[in-house]
Amino acid sequence: MLNKTKIALSFAVLALLLAPQFTFAENFKFVVNEGIRISGDKVFTGDKVKLYTVIVNNDFASLNAQADFYANGTQIDSAAIVNLAYEKAQQVWVEFVVPYGQVNIEMKLSGVLAKDANGNVLQIEAQQLASYQVSREFDFDKDTDGDDIGNKEDGDDDNDGLSDEQEAEIGSDPEKTDSDGDGISDGEEVKQGLDPTKKDSDGDGKNDGEDAFPKDRGEWSDVDADGIGDNADKDDDNDGLEDEEEIAFGSDPNNPDTDADGLNDFDEKKYGSDPNEADSDGDGIDDKTEVDQGTNPAKSDSDDDGIGDKDEAEKGTDPTKADTDEDGLSDGDELNEKGTDPVNADTDGDGVKDGEDVFPRNKDEAFDSDGDGIGNNEDDDDDNDSLTDEQEKELGTDPTKADTDGDGLKDNVEKERGTSPTEADTDADGMVDGKDSDPLVPKNESIKTYVQFGALGLMGLIALFALLRLFKRRDE
Repeated sequence: MLNKTKIALSFAVLALLLAPQFTFAENFKFVVNEGIRISGDKVFTGDKVKLYTVIVNNDFASLNAQADFYANGTQIDSAAIVNLAYEKAQQVWVEFVVPYGQVNIEMKLSGVLAKDANGNVLQIEAQQLASYQVSREFDFDKDTDGDDIGNKEDGDDDNDGLSDEQEAEIGSDPEKTDSDGDGISDGEEVKQGLDPTKKDSDGDGKNDGEDAFPKDRGEWSDVDADGIGDNADKDDDNDGLEDEEEIAFGSDPNNPDTDADGLNDFDEKKYGSDPNEADSDGDGIDDKTEVDQGTNPAKSDSDDDGIGDKDEAEKGTDPTKADTDEDGLSDGDELNEKGTDPVNADTDGDGVKDGEDVFPRNKDEAFDSDGDGIGNNEDDDDDNDSLTDEQEKELGTDPTKADTDGDGLKDNVEKERGTSPTEADTDADGMVDGKDSDPLVPKNESIKTYVQFGALGLMGLIALFALLRLFKRRDE
């Protein structure tokens, strides 16, 4: 029996030696006596701050735990304490949005895992931890106007120009700059004689902040800011057109430039452009630019030369001149038909302007007197009168004129008839060769006969008048 007892005691001792070793520590000093601190010199409701405390391990070889922060009993957040060595300290913190009024901030430890120098886990009872929590009371104030003075000390909480006492008297909210939400601060409303507790002081349906005449029930808008309400103003937008004219014209009487093209509605009417279209003629140039450059905003081809205003700008021609280079050809004819340069009066550089040059792209030819398609320089009979230019030079006639003397007969015909191609009336009888049946014989004889017959006739008339006079005397 004694042996059995000894064996049982031996097993019990062995079990205690093999079992994990737990130490029940007392008088722990986890938290330094600084308690809880808050970041920032001045803290007001709504600020985001950090709550700090310091954990000190004066009891264990190693300490792991969780620092839980509470505000009025509601957990804010937690911070971890990891492998905090013996006689070492760790600052822990959590972020916190400051509320209004009195708040109790607490820090409690949870999840504590303490070890001794041999790495053995030490058991710590909950009641032991409870005595090592810290707390602090805070009284947080608002700073409505953000001037770093709490509302409890600030005489004008919302900084609207009215003291809190004044606001209490008139019924406005001392913590709202604009109590009625009409867009005007309470202080300014009082200055203007408006009611800071009513959005629409004059009751015209427009909030004071949007009403140009907040004390005039009959007016609320002044588009042109001329001090005359739109209801009384005949030209609300001050663009030079009365409202009735604008309605008839199709423009907006409340917008001086209906289509926002830089040209006001009055000028649109003046130039004949469309007040609702930025580019009235659709030529790719806005109306304002056209007016500035001198083109017609209502006409895509201002100078009627066959080239649109925008194309002229790209080609370097003048959209206000049909013939930019003044060579006698319109820009459109030069570009579309002749193939010449509309900004160069003499495209081929032969000394003859394109408008006078039958061959404006051929520097060796400029004229074609007979219109046969062969230039005068190449053609040996420039006027096509059957006389070569050399023959004409010998005759003294103009090789570029088929009828040098303009008498109705070509130079070659005159040569054949023997008349002078340089004298319109070869026989000098007063009749040009082309109408003279016999241009080589003067008509002097015929003239003489006419003169004689005329003289005889005159004498006959004189004799007749003498006889009549004689008979008249006898009768008397």
